[in-house]
Amino acid sequence: MRALVYHSDSQNMTQTIKDTKLWVDSFDGTRDQWTKNGVSPYLDNQDQTGNYVYGIANGLGSRQGDKIGDYGFEDHAQTGTIISVELKVYGHANSQHPNQNYFSVYLWDGSSWRYVMDFKGASGYIWKEADITSYLDTWEKVNQAKIYLQTESKGDRGGQSCDAALLVVRY
Repeated sequence: MRALVYHSDSQNMTQTIKDTKLWVDSFDGTRDQWTKNGVSPYLDNQDQTGNYVYGIANGLGSRQGDKIGDYGFEDHAQTGTIISVELKVYGHANSQHPNQNYFSVYLWDGSSWRYVMDFKGASGYIWKEADITSYLDTWEKVNQAKIYLQTESKGDRGGQSCDAALLVVRY
């Protein structure tokens, strides 16, 4: 991608846009109501047969609001002006009841938690993305970013699962 800047003498300059992927690299257990499979931090790469977390069934409505987190991301060297930040999460809702049993994702922006996406309707593993540039507009905020997951269950079924999460920063 190139950005052209025109001067009165018709010269142009090119700017190189870089991007970096910052994967989950920590789990602090502040919220710990989901089942964990594999090795902490569980969401550090796409490998759903190895390391992931999932909601469980436990009786009518009893798992509503169960949370797991907080997950931190790799730090970056803090160079360049941030153009955009995207949160990518790989997961799914309950395969038989994806509109009733799913999970939501919340982001720590350095001062408060913000709802950023959910997996309602996703009956199989998919990547979902959210533009979070307005929340993480400095390198300090990017390096402090955390997420947690929360079940949204309308019945006695679990089945929500999350396998990976990362930030993609363009600068």
